[in-house]
Amino acid sequence: MDNNFKLDKSSKTPLIIFLLIFGSVVFLTIFYLNHNSADLTKEQLLKINRHTKVTDIYVNKNEHNFLYVKFSNGTEKIMETPYQIGDSISKNKGDSIEYIFRKDSVIQNNLFEVARRENILK
Repeated sequence: MDNNFKLDKSSKTPLIIFLLIFGSVVFLTIFYLNHNSADLTKEQLLKINRHTKVTDIYVNKNEHNFLYVKFSNGTEKIMETPYQIGDSISKNKGDSIEYIFRKDSVIQNNLFEVARRENILK
């Protein structure tokens, strides 16, 4: 069996065209995502609709020991805000403010500001 693999000129041309098209698609995708990342992040933050209570805060060993929050509706997410067990969370779709009800106080958490501090939004 011959292990020498050689391309003749007629098979190089389609391969080069394919690589150029593929490279262009990858480049344009990366450029688009980089250019529009702030708008995409804002859009995702505005889509969140959460009305629940914090039931548990734990270290997730499967996710490199990051702190995770478990909510009363069964969802879990990485802890980005200093929640406490027993906090009630209210965030309406279309609003960037998340309200944290803790004992006798209400904490307003502006998700856009949090994203800016983490350099997600510019």
